[in-house]
Amino acid sequence: MKRLLSMSVMWISVTYAGGLGVFIDHAQKYNKQIKAKEITVEAKAQEVASAQSAYWPTLDIGGSYQDVSPTSIVEPGRTATAYARVHLELYDGGRKAAMLKAKAYSKEASVFEKEAFSKSVTLQIVRHYYTIKQLQANLHALRERSRELAAQIVRVKRFKMTGLATQEEVDKLQSVYDSNHYLIESVKLNIQTARENLKLLSGLDATRLGNSTFVAPHDVHFGWFDTIKTMQAQAKAIGENAKAVDANYLPQIGVSDTYHRSNFQEIGTLPPQFGPGGSAAFLVDHQNEVKISLNMRLFDKGRMKHESEAVRLQKLALLSNLEHAKKEQLMQFKLADETLRTTRAKMRSAKSALRAAESTYRSIRKKFEAGLVDDIAYLDALADQTLAEARYKETLYDYEIKKSLYYYYAGKDPREFVK
Repeated sequence: MKRLLSMSVMWISVTYAGGLGVFIDHAQKYNKQIKAKEITVEAKAQEVASAQSAYWPTLDIGGSYQDVSPTSIVEPGRTATAYARVHLELYDGGRKAAMLKAKAYSKEASVFEKEAFSKSVTLQIVRHYYTIKQLQANLHALRERSRELAAQIVRVKRFKMTGLATQEEVDKLQSVYDSNHYLIESVKLNIQTARENLKLLSGLDATRLGNSTFVAPHDVHFGWFDTIKTMQAQAKAIGENAKAVDANYLPQIGVSDTYHRSNFQEIGTLPPQFGPGGSAAFLVDHQNEVKISLNMRLFDKGRMKHESEAVRLQKLALLSNLEHAKKEQLMQFKLADETLRTTRAKMRSAKSALRAAESTYRSIRKKFEAGLVDDIAYLDALADQTLAEARYKETLYDYEIKKSLYYYYAGKDPREFVK
């Protein structure tokens, strides 16, 4: 019983305490696409670890078995050999260092890419969250209108029975009522669609939403997008890859130590005058070999040079896109600030329009019930009042979406500013 009660409390907290921050935080932990980005970051970290391991010596072991026929004096019929080799690169022209830096920058880029994607998911959640709010406000206004129309239909039908109204008046009201009912069903479908999208992104049921708003922007410091930081890190990684290619033209120096031991069978024999041991005296069953090697590319018809130049051109292309992205973000940030001002003006206008529509509707309704105006005037006033109420609520929630975009284009995480 206690477990059932605990599960019920948990379900209620998820279903009914659905503030915007709850949806965003849950998405950051459980969204599968964000999880994929985190796994990519882990993969890049393993690549960095791999590049760091390149500085260490390598140890290889191996063996072979050989069976030849016919045998000779210095080649036994059967030979089993095992070896162990240690190798260390003493100098590679800076190739390992360049590759390590390239991997580190690539990991840094993947971190920024993950953050950028997380913020884009946050924006999607904000949009769906307040879209639901807007649609719910519209649905509430439509239902209020439906109740008012239903009451007026009953009233006019009574008048018709006494000869004070016509069937035409009843039909007009019924037609508007039916059209309003279709709008209600359409809005309900849109709400369900937005809820499913919100649930897909956040992993939480969106049946009930809390009341959440964003802090009004004040003294927000501008910063670059994470996507821009990603491009900067990628450009650095490409530059290091070019250095790694160039390093192949420099001397490659290495040292190795190899020890091997062999076992010989079916060894040929020599006449006694050649000494004891026969041909076995010519065969070495163990040996240690130390070798220093130097390798340097002198000619390849410019293959690596062209490869390096191709990589550098990729960097230049990325830097060009980077400059465009910076200009675009600055433009969007400026427009987002102007949009906030415009939306605030729209809110004031919508509020005034709502007050006027409500006042007009109350006046027309009294006159309609007194028979001083016809049903057309009444329906127009009701439609204006319903539309004004819905528009005002839509503007309020649209303002919240615009605030989230302002923080986003300022290079911030909108989640930080949710109240």
